[in-house]
Amino acid sequence: MITADGIFKNYGKTQALNNVSLHVEEGTIHGLIGPNGAGKSTTIKILSTLVRPTRGEVSIGGVPLKKGRAIRKQICVVPETPRLHEYLTAREEITSYARLSGLGRAQVSERVSAVVKELDLSAVQNQKISRFSTGMKKRVALALAMVADPPVLLLDEPMSGLDPVMRRQFKDTILGLEGKTVLVSDHDLYTVDELCTSVTILQEGRTLIEDNIDSLRRKVGKVSVEIRPQDPKQIHNLAAELQQMSHVTMAEVEKDSVVASVNDPEKDIPEVIRRASIYTDIMEAKPSKISLEEIFIKCAAEGGEL
Repeated sequence: MITADGIFKNYGKTQALNNVSLHVEEGTIHGLIGPNGAGKSTTIKILSTLVRPTRGEVSIGGVPLKKGRAIRKQICVVPETPRLHEYLTAREEITSYARLSGLGRAQVSERVSAVVKELDLSAVQNQKISRFSTGMKKRVALALAMVADPPVLLLDEPMSGLDPVMRRQFKDTILGLEGKTVLVSDHDLYTVDELCTSVTILQEGRTLIEDNIDSLRRKVGKVSVEIRPQDPKQIHNLAAELQQMSHVTMAEVEKDSVVASVNDPEKDIPEVIRRASIYTDIMEAKPSKISLEEIFIKCAAEGGEL
């Protein structure tokens, strides 16, 4: 759905993007991550048709970037800091945007009511936006993006400034979007790990790696099982016992648990749990995945090679 190959972008003598590639499959939620200055915002601006690349090919839904009007019919952007007409009510703002999107009169009423309900804005739809919290403003911004029912959503730092409750609601809303292709740009790797199935990692304006997140975890080779014994005094002995297993690449003590890393989770994890249960009484045993932060650090350290 989204294809970018060999993208370069220069601002004067400053090179913001250096041969960036990005491929997002239709109907998926894809993460665009990297430290500040990696080129995330510039990439989003190019996909949004706000700036043109210096060099490279970009298309969305098979439409080349040079056909800006056709591209803009397919996308909607939710910026990190939404700029809304705060003197309007939420419903007035959404209705205004629906009309600007070219929807007919009957469609406007239908779509506005649908997104107000879907984003749980019914109770506040007639309140002025100036009274809203940051989280509620972001919810209105997402409603604006959804009201014209575009196939592609570009979300820039969608969770920033949200409290835990609003964060959960926002996450559930994004995960509940059906048939949408969503690109999430964020430096918060926890957010991307929660939302996305695939990821593109940028560093210093270039693509380090692009892959399915589960595939990256397998390539990194650290899939673990976390075992918490009933008797805390058994932790170090249990770690030593599991380290002797041929299936276990490493067994480490972390707080009140032993984390045993294996190569083949489907085959090895049940065997590790069985061995641990023979050795001592177990209070809890659960798979433990390598974090996206660990993947990013490893990618950065090895120049994208895994």
